Amino acid sequence: MTKSTITFVVAALLIVAPAAMHARARSGLAANASSQSIQNARADAYHLARMRNRAMIQEYFADGYLVAVPSETRFYYLHGVPAAYSYLRPWAKRFLDQIGRDFYANFHQQLRVTSLIRTVSLQRRLERRNFNAAEATGDDRSSHLTGATLDISKHSMSWREKKWLRHELIDLEQSGYVYAVEEFHQPCFHVMVFPNYRDFAPKTASAPLEANRTN
Repeated sequence: MTKSTITFVVAALLIVAPAAMHARARSGLAANASSQSIQNARADAYHLARMRNRAMIQEYFADGYLVAVPSETRFYYLHGVPAAYSYLRPWAKRFLDQIGRDFYANFHQQLRVTSLIRTVSLQRRLERRNFNAAEATGDDRSSHLTGATLDISKHSMSWREKKWLRHELIDLEQSGYVYAVEEFHQPCFHVMVFPNYRDFAPKTASAPLEANRTN
């Protein structure tokens, strides 16, 4: 069996039975050796292109495959995210809006978001200064390159707030809407949101989803 065939089979299984596979693979939101490959298999299965440079981000934004994320709303704010990288896939933005509203309703606090979309060049810079950063290319490259992933900081969160968010993410992952990792070296919740999240979130107008577009 070729490597491409194996990748296709794994990706198909992840879409058909994500909850069962994740439950066997790890406990809670802990990362393991398969975390990066699982995210990349999902990205490939959904035909999500990886952003090579800032020009590509702007092209995808103009075509409606990315949406802009405001620097601050009532429910969340961006911390350390340059304007050039303040973009997400439409369904990931919907997730952020919804989880932000729910978090605020429970705790009257804004979520602090520390990373959204990345390009290959930005990921390479992160690799050089952070040994914990994912690769910029290859089978274990960062899912931030797809624009479907964001990091929610645990900075200043109470244990109750972290427990609530952890529980929400586990529920969403077990339902097959996200893949989430709780990170500790850079304290955050890393969340890759899948396109089928649009079936979970409240029905609101959004930019058209990408269809069969790749690198």
